[in-house]
Order: sequence, then structure tokens, then C-alpha cells
Amino acid sequence: MAVLTLEHVSYIYGEGTPFEIRALDDVSLSVREGTVTGIIGHTGSGKSTMVQLFNGLEKPTAGRVLLDGKDIWAEPKKMRDIRFRVGLVMQYPEYQLFEETIRADIAFGPRNMGLTEEEISRRTKEAAAFVGLEEALLDRSPFELSGGQKRRAAIAGIMAMRPEILVLDEPAAGLDPRGRDAILEGIRAYGKETGSTVIIVSHSMEDMAAYCDDIVVMAQAKVCLSGTRDEVFANAKRLTDVGLDVPQITHLMMKLRARGVAVPEGIYTVEAASAALRKLFGKGHTV
Repeated sequence: MAVLTLEHVSYIYGEGTPFEIRALDDVSLSVREGTVTGIIGHTGSGKSTMVQLFNGLEKPTAGRVLLDGKDIWAEPKKMRDIRFRVGLVMQYPEYQLFEETIRADIAFGPRNMGLTEEEISRRTKEAAAFVGLEEALLDRSPFELSGGQKRRAAIAGIMAMRPEILVLDEPAAGLDPRGRDAILEGIRAYGKETGSTVIIVSHSMEDMAAYCDDIVVMAQAKVCLSGTRDEVFANAKRLTDVGLDVPQITHLMMKLRARGVAVPEGIYTVEAASAALRKLFGKGHTV
């Protein structure tokens, strides 16, 4: 069932001026409820503009954004409610931390929702746990934390509001591999445990393969490919045509098959490749 839908959406920056840019051009897509959906494409493909439409931060130049089948712009005065239901984490959200402590920053959104102090405290601790922040850090100033810890705190602040849809624009950008994995694992755990729908924008095919159920591929302001992870990665030529590619581990498995090794198709992660090779060569082999 689709929880979020774009119907023939276009968005134009500087419309009617010499600097007019069409960021989205007649885009239609549906996001399935309870899934992790990845949006990928090169810089300028329209990814970031698209996610700003999801919770009404921007209004389409044409077309409609539907949440549970209802146009989010049908009643503009209720847009505040939409933004509680669709939580958006922008790129580098750590620069938006402003409270004296991490605890207060995470609690800011829930407090604005009018929740009880008991519920605010519970959500703050739960959100911190999802992103891997120890409770001992919560009473420290954001300025005392590392960049990765600040990123986690900022994401936790949106998680604590328990949005039905959590949208993250490049949540792992600029992090080292360990920090990247920790944040993405926490986001996936949040989606599974809360039943929320998660949308992740990324430049990394490896991230898409490891963490997403569905994938939307953007190119030149349009959706050029969408479907389940398997359906999208099965279109390797189409991905190559728009300057993207399947994960490196998939290329390795393809080369092994070309050399006569009977590894299965549809392998997109290191974990899946390791499992397939162990099954093929026996448990005693180290992969």
C-alpha cells in the first residue's frame, strides 16, 4: 500500500526568470508503507528537491503530493501536522543543533508536540538508543561531541517525534565507514521497530543495496527507474546509461560466474556474497 505518492509533480526554481531551472519534470512515484526506500542519482538529478516536497517544505509548481491519498496542500493551515507526520532530516543536520544539551535538543520536537514530560523523556532515550548515543552523553553540550555524534543527535531529534515517514537526505555523508554503518543500521532498526516508512537519499549504490527494500533512480529531473532492489539492480545497463552502476560486489560475482563459478545472480551485498560462497565451497572455507 502506498503511503506517499507524487502525481505528475514538477518543480521550477526561478520560474519566469532568465535563471529558471526545472528541478523536477513530471515525476510520479509511490512509496510503500513500512519499507525503506532509497533515492539515488547524481548531483542535480532532483533528489533533494523531491524530498523537500514530501513534507511541504516546498510546494510543487505542478502536480500533487499525496499522504495517505490526500493532497498535503489541500489545507495549507494544517501543514504543521503534515510535518509532524513526515519528518525530514536535511544534509549535515548537526549544524542545526542549538540547545544547551543533547538531551534538550532531542526533546525539542516532542515538547513542541505537546507531549507529557514522561513521554518526552521516554522518546528521547529511545531515539538516542536507535542512533547509538550513550545516555551519559545526553547531558553534554553538542559542542563537546564529535561530528558523527552530532549527526546522530540531530537524527535522533527527528526520530523522537515518531514521524510516520522518516526522510533523510544523505544521512551518512562525510562520515567514515564505521560511522556510516552505525547511522544507517540505526535508521533501519528504527524503521523495523516502529513500523515507520523510511526514505533515504544517497549517492552510494552499496548503501542502497545494504539497507533499502525499494529504490528510485533519478536522472535529469525525472524518475528513470524504480522498483524493488532486485528489480532495479537487474537493469544494470539502464543504470550504466545514466552514469550509475551496480555495487562492486555484484561485479565481482558476475566475473566469478563468467569464469564458471556457480554463484547465484542477484547478489548485491558483501554479506550475501559471503553466504553464497560459503554454501558453494563448504563451511570450512574462510570468505
